[in-house]
Amino acid sequence: MGVMSQNHTHQTEIQAQNQERREWAEAGGDWAFQILAFLRGSRRLEITLGELKATQTYGRSTEQEKRALEFVTGQTEEHPEIYVDGEDRRKLRERDDFLVRFANGEPLLRSDWASDIHHIPVRVAERQKFDRDLFPQAHYPIARIFGWLWAAGERNT
Repeated sequence: MGVMSQNHTHQTEIQAQNQERREWAEAGGDWAFQILAFLRGSRRLEITLGELKATQTYGRSTEQEKRALEFVTGQTEEHPEIYVDGEDRRKLRERDDFLVRFANGEPLLRSDWASDIHHIPVRVAERQKFDRDLFPQAHYPIARIFGWLWAAGERNT
């Protein structure tokens, strides 16, 4: 392969990565990814779309937040549901309930989980800085979503 072909291939790969990053940013992927990571906790399997839609977190989310959460699962309605054992379901319910209680400003017994939630904006900012530093021409700012969580959560500090 000649130098011109290699350069064209490299440029095509960069454009594809930029496109993916723009779609991720526009969908609110960094925020939704961190929310799902918290909800997943120590579960073995990813949260399925069906499980996600049954959470209080999803129910309380705005349409934009719901689309972001759905986007990050990478699943569609046609995606086959995988078997999720009872322990994984319990872990999801427990973390979902904690997240909603955090958002409501209720007393919390798990300071480690509260700390995890408080650090979500920090992790999003770190990811955005990484993108800005690595791909300055393709940095796409992300609007802060899940405001219902952050505003109430700040009372828990």
